[in-house]
Amino acid sequence: MMKNLWIIFSIGMMLVSCNPEDDIIGSEDIPIPPDHGFVEVEFLIPEYKRIPEQNIHRVSLGFAYTVDSLYRGEFFRKVNVSDYQKLYKITLPSGEYYYEAVITCSCDGDTCLNGGFPGGKFGMKYDFLDFTVQNQQITNIKVNFR
Repeated sequence: MMKNLWIIFSIGMMLVSCNPEDDIIGSEDIPIPPDHGFVEVEFLIPEYKRIPEQNIHRVSLGFAYTVDSLYRGEFFRKVNVSDYQKLYKITLPSGEYYYEAVITCSCDGDTCLNGGFPGGKFGMKYDFLDFTVQNQQITNIKVNFR
């Protein structure tokens, strides 16, 4: 009897579990304070020869005030990135900033190394650049992993 209850409970939990591909962007009706703007980061993953798309993963998206703090990894804001979300919209005060985006490869053997990921499996590629946020404006960024 107890075993049957456990099986029914397990099946029920699988049915109500979250779907990672559901809309995770959230509400678009966020009010912007007068001295703030939006930055929209389109976190695109390029196609790599001989590396399946499901083996390239978004790892990190961080924002820094200066290039020095970017280099040291001292971010004032980090975004919880997902392999299922390509567009991130962040509200920031007006000013100049730097961003850093990171992807990794999870293939076995030398596939990642041959695909251009330094260090092979779990090697990372970075994209970083400066950008400006203006009052009540949207700044668009498309990450470009080289």
